[in-house]
Amino acid sequence: MIRRVLVAPEATARVTIERSDPFGGPPASERGRIWFLPGRGLRYRSAEKGGQDVVIDRVKDSFLMYSPQEEVLYRGAYGRAPSRLRRLIAEPEQAMTTNLSPVAERRDVRGALREGYRLRAAALGDSAGKVSVWISRDPGSGLPRFVSLASDVDTVLVEFQEWKFHAKARPADLVSSAPRGVREEPLDPRELLERAGPGRAPR
Repeated sequence: MIRRVLVAPEATARVTIERSDPFGGPPASERGRIWFLPGRGLRYRSAEKGGQDVVIDRVKDSFLMYSPQEEVLYRGAYGRAPSRLRRLIAEPEQAMTTNLSPVAERRDVRGALREGYRLRAAALGDSAGKVSVWISRDPGSGLPRFVSLASDVDTVLVEFQEWKFHAKARPADLVSSAPRGVREEPLDPRELLERAGPGRAPR
């Protein structure tokens, strides 16, 4: 299911991110696009008004978050990016060789039952097993369609659509949309996590 994404020079997709409301209300939702260049970097740009643009570039040793609402580009080193994302970027082959111990599990997604697999959390870098990961393929393409990440705090559901694969990596896709001369401030990963989630900043 994930091999084509991890071995392509570059993979892109539209995404919808839904985060549950801990108080029982409707989930918050955000639309955007991702660019994944295995070995090089990852970018997520929100399609919402005022949404953030996050870039992790291993070659440029950069971790950027541009906030149009604040008109600020937060800048940090690559090493400040979340470790799971750095591992996915630097060692995508590990995701194919690691024993994820998948367990077939059918779940209700937006009122429809979907076949999928619950993965071993420890294999994904969560040694404490505090995060439950479930993935489901698109029945037509066989590519990832839904990924659910559940913790004691909330549940995040990511839907992937319109996967595209490029014959050559395009590093220009990892260039932030921040305008020249925009004010810059140091990026504190803790601040990014506090802002994380639809309606705030992408995770």
